Amino acid sequence: MSIFKYFKMKTIHMYVYHRDTPYVVDLPEPEYAYHIEHNKKGQTTYRIEKEGCTIHESTVYKRLHFLGIINKQGPTIGNCFTHNDYRGHGIYPAMLNLITNKLLVEEQVPEVFVIVDVHNTPSIKGIEKAGFTLYATVKTKRFLFFYLNQEVHYGA
Repeated sequence: MSIFKYFKMKTIHMYVYHRDTPYVVDLPEPEYAYHIEHNKKGQTTYRIEKEGCTIHESTVYKRLHFLGIINKQGPTIGNCFTHNDYRGHGIYPAMLNLITNKLLVEEQVPEVFVIVDVHNTPSIKGIEKAGFTLYATVKTKRFLFFYLNQEVHYGA
């Protein structure tokens, strides 16, 4: 992997969803057992495995530099993955709901965010099914850790 890829300007077009109320949707608990892993960066990963295969994984980031564009900070659920064989079974919205309720109730954070590419329709459907509402649309260019030419539109 070349280090030069980090020196390219990258266009980013994302939706920022948020939820500030626990239990806004009545989704069943995930039917598979999950486990939680904490790493040294303060990230928490929720993972469902079956017979040695990762079925689903979602990571909670305590802070993301990207949220500074909309003058917000807070836990953000991201880097989510559901195995192809298990997509469409409601695992993603159920896990988003479970994680969000834990953060809002047990950790008493004021709100939880999810950031998703505007073209990722399946994820958007799962996010909305889990009770998240669109907070902002962000279009920007990233160079290293800098966001340039920021366009922000709030609400739907």
